[in-house]
Amino acid sequence: MAALTVSKTRIPCLCLAMVLWIAAGLGHAMAQQVTRSSASTGGQIVPDPQSSDLGLYYRQMEQRLLAEGRLRQDRAARGLDAPTLARNFMAIALRSEYSLRGGAASHGGTAIPLRRWEVPIRLGVSFGPSVTAGQRQHDLGAIRGVARRLQRASGHPIQIVSDRPNFHVLVLSDEERANARRTLQQIAPEMSRAAQNAIVRMRPDTLCMVVALPASDPAAGYAQAVAIVRAEHPSLMRQSCMEEELAQGMGLPNDSDLARPSIFNDDEEYGVLTRQDELMLRMLYDDSLRCGMQAGNVRNNILTLAQAALAQG
Repeated sequence: MAALTVSKTRIPCLCLAMVLWIAAGLGHAMAQQVTRSSASTGGQIVPDPQSSDLGLYYRQMEQRLLAEGRLRQDRAARGLDAPTLARNFMAIALRSEYSLRGGAASHGGTAIPLRRWEVPIRLGVSFGPSVTAGQRQHDLGAIRGVARRLQRASGHPIQIVSDRPNFHVLVLSDEERANARRTLQQIAPEMSRAAQNAIVRMRPDTLCMVVALPASDPAAGYAQAVAIVRAEHPSLMRQSCMEEELAQGMGLPNDSDLARPSIFNDDEEYGVLTRQDELMLRMLYDDSLRCGMQAGNVRNNILTLAQAALAQG
């Protein structure tokens, strides 16, 4: 199978930067209940993850980011020109933020071919027992909103389903995620042991993750994806997680320090997808591009594609 795409957000050393992700979809299907092999709730009350020590840590992080003027909610990209848009697309769509080495995900990605979904995204959202009913309803509403935005931007169909999903979103507490290996084996049997390790061994400074599995034929695009959303996250970090990581799972896997205004930037200035990010999705799913194209081939036409995306508004 072709190499996996792994995208995750970490807190850089000496800096409380963050970006998170949850996934999104359309429709009104009921969310599935995640099961884990290590334990059963047995009718017992499960503590709310947001009340845990880790939940407090993330709430304090969100407050600090807001105090520093980060996690901005405005989406405009004033003054954006075609050369800048084209440059940022090449940096974000044709490079991977992480690679799988030594049995786990390591930072310092490499050049990759263009990847996207060629089949409709069938999004399955699952919650661990620790996630309250009210939080599930809130998350599903937010998920539907993000999916509508991404579908409009890309033109690619996204739907929430209750059976046969190809893009799994798992909203889990830290303990539930650490014990999710059997669940991963069941929902994504093609996922490598290294990719499983990247998920179950996530450290607290890894705030979110998506693993996208390409089909064996590069021209067929992605075949499956699994996203992890930490149940401990507060509201704005949850929203940021929804917006960034689903977009990364659609084929924009990298972050770039040069991309601004953009959610795909580790300075965490923006907590929502900006107009530039949506234009990059439109470019990614343009009929003139094909899965498997190398950077050199994409670069030949990317400025024209950027000009057309800007002209469409």
